[in-house]
Amino acid sequence: MTIMTNCCQYFYNYPLRARDGSYSRTPFYLMVCATFLLLISPLKNLAVNVCMASFKQNGYDATIGPVLDFAYMPVFGERPTRVYTTLGYALMMLGTALQVDLGGKLQHTIRQARSGKATSAAAAAAAA
Repeated sequence: MTIMTNCCQYFYNYPLRARDGSYSRTPFYLMVCATFLLLISPLKNLAVNVCMASFKQNGYDATIGPVLDFAYMPVFGERPTRVYTTLGYALMMLGTALQVDLGGKLQHTIRQARSGKATSAAAAAAAA
């Protein structure tokens, strides 16, 4: 959680500079959504564990029932939780790739590789 919130702060404080000179906060918003989705499963487990520990120590309390009812709703089942986690990781990767301009860096590398091959082929042909 600490790493995700620190990444959110970094992405907010150093926004992505678009090609037209404006700033985009898209990576920040993607990271915030990813943080929320990745925290669903641990928060559900925390709520259930606190309720069970409270039940063992104090017996049944009126607040335990609603918390467990909320934690065991179908939307927090095993399969949806896995989907949330997978989507969170995908959004995290996409936000990070946008923040570091991975697409632009790959395009630049490919252009350099192509121009390097063309230059070396032309030099080899001139030498022969």
